[in-house]
Amino acid sequence: MTSSDNPPALLLLILDLSPPTWGHRSIIRTAKDKALAAKNKPSAGPAVIDDVVDSSLAFLAAFCAMNRDNVCVVVGVTESEVGVLYPRKGGEGSMDDVVTGSSGRGERVDRGLMNDYVRLGVAELVNRAAERMEKSHRQREEEKSQSAVSSETNGLNANYGQEEGAAIASALSLALCIINRFMVASHAGVSALSDPSTSFQRRDDEGVLALMSGLAGSKTSGSDTNNQDQPQKGMLSPRTLIIQSSPDRTADYNALMNCAFAANKQNVVIDGCFIPSDRKEDATSSPYLEQIVHQTSANSGSGIYLSVPKGQAQVNGALSEVLLSVFLPPTHLRKEMNLPKLTKVDFRSRCFETGECIDVGKVCNQCLSIFKERPRERCWTCGAKIRGRKERKVDSENEDGRKKMKVGFHRGTTATR
Repeated sequence: MTSSDNPPALLLLILDLSPPTWGHRSIIRTAKDKALAAKNKPSAGPAVIDDVVDSSLAFLAAFCAMNRDNVCVVVGVTESEVGVLYPRKGGEGSMDDVVTGSSGRGERVDRGLMNDYVRLGVAELVNRAAERMEKSHRQREEEKSQSAVSSETNGLNANYGQEEGAAIASALSLALCIINRFMVASHAGVSALSDPSTSFQRRDDEGVLALMSGLAGSKTSGSDTNNQDQPQKGMLSPRTLIIQSSPDRTADYNALMNCAFAANKQNVVIDGCFIPSDRKEDATSSPYLEQIVHQTSANSGSGIYLSVPKGQAQVNGALSEVLLSVFLPPTHLRKEMNLPKLTKVDFRSRCFETGECIDVGKVCNQCLSIFKERPRERCWTCGAKIRGRKERKVDSENEDGRKKMKVGFHRGTTATR
């Protein structure tokens, strides 16, 4: 296979490192392994964080072996922090060396450094997240010791919009920024978005509605479509793989959709891999991850979403086989392969507070968050104070007669597809 058949690619790997999620799974795994060991049977899952890290490193090594000019960046994410695990800032194998390809080794990725940096970064990120959780727990205990009124008020002001789950939207935003940095560097210091000769352009009439309906670029000819699948000479083919294990954060829905639109404009392919646990009450899939994969693959059709089966498919090296067989093939070859396809995606809106699917809900006119029931005092997402109808009518005009901004909720029907 020549270099023209396999052009260099840029892979952004996002790892969900949420301590509560992996902590629960580690407890379940230990208990199940003890019971199976007594019967001389191998482990049957679920996967723990060590399994995911080992499988991810094996996947990255295979990705780098496909082309010496392939580049990968690993991003770790917890509930309240996002960090670049590889390459690290400064020192040997820094981000500047990887971006410019000036390491002098012939390959842009040092696999030994990548292995060490990723493991070190995972440990640091998880430890910091655990320390913040412990500190937050102590603060909640101190608030409970105060009066009931003071505790309730402080909870509204300090903790609104916080929920369990990793900050995937923040990690994806960081990944798109890193991709743009690589694209600028490989395009002689000029942003690829500002050059009309590149394939990262779309017409003015192809707005958000065209992106949502998958019509962007549909007016182009067949030859133009084929050219869009192949990057220009010297340009990296960007893609992102999100490995998620924690439940979706409903408050991040708008941010995720904005990232999906931005990725679609830049021709960035997003792949999604969800790793469920064995507990019945836990989520078995990620509807938000399904939607962003579908949005970014509407034109190219090369995005892949997979919910890894439970049990032994997650342990004893099976997870590595899943990643290699499903997500390793280059994007321009996936149409010729029998890979998992999204046949049915649930586009119904979900309540930002409960996560339930709704057809009719209340919409905040400040942040456009959707709720099944009207919040009582503040918007659960942006924290804006909610006023009743009488209150808004009295305060609609100030002393000078100028209208003031109203903060309220409107009843509306949510869009479905």
